[in-house]
Amino acid sequence: MQATPTATHVPPGSAAAAWVDLRHAMVARSAPDGSVEVVELRRPATVDEPVEQWLAVVADAIGDHERVVILGSGPLRLALEREYVSIFHRPDRIVDVEPSEPVGREELIRRVAELRG
Repeated sequence: MQATPTATHVPPGSAAAAWVDLRHAMVARSAPDGSVEVVELRRPATVDEPVEQWLAVVADAIGDHERVVILGSGPLRLALEREYVSIFHRPDRIVDVEPSEPVGREELIRRVAELRG
């Protein structure tokens, strides 16, 4: 599924880090004022939508940033990477894609700070 990118300008030094599973995602992303905002997404248990639709929601929450880290279990993590690239057309911005156990808010914020330098 391809969605429309939500950002038209990518601020220099912007970054995002995301962790995803089939029912939950957490995204930390740099804000225009230099702070880091964290968004938690929950996929309703009753939804029978295709997983691609869920991943499009997560990719949209990540947004268009200069540097992106995607964390999660292997197949879902790779599917989110593909979805992100299909939406934003910038595979070069994905700097790290790692398998991962669930991570917390502070770890994602740390990753965004690391990416921003």
